[in-house]
Amino acid sequence: MVAPLNSVPAYLTEGNRPFEGPEPDSIRLSGKISEKELRSLARRIRSGHLGPTSVYYAGVTAPAIAAGMASLVAAVLSNAGWDNMAIFFCSAIVAAMAGISWYLIFMRLSYRHKYGRATELRLPTEVEVDDLGVFWTRGAMTVRIQWAGIAEIKNERRLIHIKIADGDDVLIPRKWFSSRAEKKAVFERLCAYRDRSNSAEVQAA
Repeated sequence: MVAPLNSVPAYLTEGNRPFEGPEPDSIRLSGKISEKELRSLARRIRSGHLGPTSVYYAGVTAPAIAAGMASLVAAVLSNAGWDNMAIFFCSAIVAAMAGISWYLIFMRLSYRHKYGRATELRLPTEVEVDDLGVFWTRGAMTVRIQWAGIAEIKNERRLIHIKIADGDDVLIPRKWFSSRAEKKAVFERLCAYRDRSNSAEVQAA
């Protein structure tokens, strides 16, 4: 049976609320995320930097500009008395360069240069991990992610990347750790929590 929307979650009534008397074995981390780190995360979780609308307009506008430049160059060279073959080659080259240049400029302008929404860059982010899952808190928002919803945990050079199956990924930057050894130890504990949760689910099934 599905609990009503106004019910109190079980983890809040069982003494497991994040950041209020955590279990001794839990992992607690806190720190701010920079714009560069957000950009790195966005590049990992996005399938591409450009949306379909940007690609559509770039693909439609570039041929139109190329055709316009070809007609303009052909008219100018024709009035100058150039040979038809020379007019053809010159207009084709100018049209190709104009189309390619506009396409590249449009693509560059369509990039999302600024990263960070609301308090992402201003307020510290707190992450607590225990047997229930990953608790993510910033400001007035707390998100609970069960281990079943975590697709992968990756220990990368600059961060620990927790990939979420049905939500935004969790990023733990390297600067939150005092050393590489601590970062590696936290990663191993994260994997141990996940493996223990998977084993419990298999036994329950």
